[in-house]
Amino acid sequence: MSDIANIKPIERKVEILHPASGQPIGLRIGIVSISDERLARQKRAFRDEVNRLSSKGKYLKAEQEEVNNHSLLFAATTGWEWYNPTGKEGDEGYDADAMPSFHGSVPDYTQKNVIAVAKELPWVQSQLVTEIDEEKSFFTI
Repeated sequence: MSDIANIKPIERKVEILHPASGQPIGLRIGIVSISDERLARQKRAFRDEVNRLSSKGKYLKAEQEEVNNHSLLFAATTGWEWYNPTGKEGDEGYDADAMPSFHGSVPDYTQKNVIAVAKELPWVQSQLVTEIDEEKSFFTI
């Protein structure tokens, strides 16, 4: 007998691709499903705030909605790895200058840094949102 209670989403690693070439840029980000409990709690808190404001005849400002979306995006991530997409020194085709950075350095995985990358590089955010929304890809057979 197959217990369907055991069918649960898993964490995935997503390869961020150059928006024009579609080639890996050297950034992998761990993500969880939109149905993950960590995200569900945060979405409920945001909905509660909208409902609270609505009951007073007010609305959520666009700026706060953006802040909420970035917070939710961060909550959907589990970490990141910055690496040289051409391989390691000694590998054929290795290019030391291909190591990615953000404003000249490899940022630590923090909420502030993830949100800074997402805000400044909307194509990274777009790729993450697309991958997070692809619910089927979080399950294995």
